[in-house]
Amino acid sequence: MRKWLAVLLCLGCMPIATGLAQQKKPVPAKAKTPLAATLEAKVQQAWADYQLKRKAAFAAILTDDFIGVEDDGAGPRDKKAEVAEIDQVDLEQYALTDFKVKPIGAGSALVRYTAEYSGKTTGQPMRDKVAVAEIWIQRGGAWKLMYEQMTKFE
Repeated sequence: MRKWLAVLLCLGCMPIATGLAQQKKPVPAKAKTPLAATLEAKVQQAWADYQLKRKAAFAAILTDDFIGVEDDGAGPRDKKAEVAEIDQVDLEQYALTDFKVKPIGAGSALVRYTAEYSGKTTGQPMRDKVAVAEIWIQRGGAWKLMYEQMTKFE
């Protein structure tokens, strides 16, 4: 009787042991594509140039027909206005996360990410969290920012 009880117990545990052995292993995070790595680096550089008030370097990243729509409700701004804004903003800290890059045609890509930043604008404290969508295009062999849309969220 004990022998049969031991056999039944072992048979009853086999599905559990088999199930544990066959559990799916965690899927490693996808490696960034070369395009995603390139454009994420470009975005990071643009924010660093803006923070450090390197107007010429920041302007060089933008296309001449750049349009930006920010979370301030002021409406679209062109390249000249976007670069001039650097003088009014003291960007003290920022964090860029959740990057997604999607090619949308030959030499163009949509870049989406979350930005959290704080500092001062025209002397007043600011702190925001925004969803950012940007269109980057290749011009003259270099990736340039053509369009940017920022939307506040909590």
